[in-house]
Amino acid sequence: MSTNFSPYVTALQTFYNNVGRSYNTMTKSVHANGPERIVEAAGAAIKEGSSVLDLATGTGKVAFAAAGKVGASGRVLGIDISDEFISLATKMAEDTGVSDRVEFLQRDVGALDLPEKSGKRWADAVTCGSAIAMFACPKALLNTLAGEVLKPRGVFVADMWATHLPAKIFLDVAVPRGFESPFDPLWLSDTEEAFRRVFDGTKFELERVEKVGESTARWDAGSEEKVEALWNSLAVEQTWLSFGLDKLDKQKVEDIKQAWTKEIEAYKDEEGVVVKEMGQWIAVAGSKE
Repeated sequence: MSTNFSPYVTALQTFYNNVGRSYNTMTKSVHANGPERIVEAAGAAIKEGSSVLDLATGTGKVAFAAAGKVGASGRVLGIDISDEFISLATKMAEDTGVSDRVEFLQRDVGALDLPEKSGKRWADAVTCGSAIAMFACPKALLNTLAGEVLKPRGVFVADMWATHLPAKIFLDVAVPRGFESPFDPLWLSDTEEAFRRVFDGTKFELERVEKVGESTARWDAGSEEKVEALWNSLAVEQTWLSFGLDKLDKQKVEDIKQAWTKEIEAYKDEEGVVVKEMGQWIAVAGSKE
């Protein structure tokens, strides 16, 4: 296993390790039923006896949903950069009695660092929940999946939840002021188009992109302290979004903060809460190989 992670991947690892034990609680209402919809979107590719690779598996929600489909004769491998996530997912597999069909490994997902024992072209389906935007070279990753991991005509399913309004506003005001986003901002502003672009020119045929579910997200901005806490969450803690902000001089960061605060104020309801419907966008693609 390679441990020579890029600075951005290392930052992601730190963030997800820090939120590991609270992650399921944090995302429970927003991502409700999302993992099951990802697995269902794969259709016949995930069935009794199938082999599935789950990228950025997190606490294993998609992997466990897949395990329920593949049964005892199938196999699910979940990989994630966070050792905390992997520890939690492994324990859950043991506690729920599915460790015979589900395995979790800490790996650099973007580099597709898979164990040699997996071999070549072994997976019927590859899934990826809420992470494709964070891969440094997504097209290269997709081509490797199509040519080396998936069986001929295998299926890839990925999702993204959008729009995380405070995060979108952050990029809207930060990028014009010199911040280099660690991922394409299009993922937060036009998720459907971002999916179409990422598959264009790859070894996959994009079959469909569709919004399959919605949930209501709420961010408390009812006081100066709450706004400050929300800013710190985005700009300091959530390095998937704000990686590199510390490279800017303090005045630029302050300008970004003030512009972001002004925009947030415009979205608050009477109780000081920012409310936004977030949609689950799912892309399904078939390997051309």
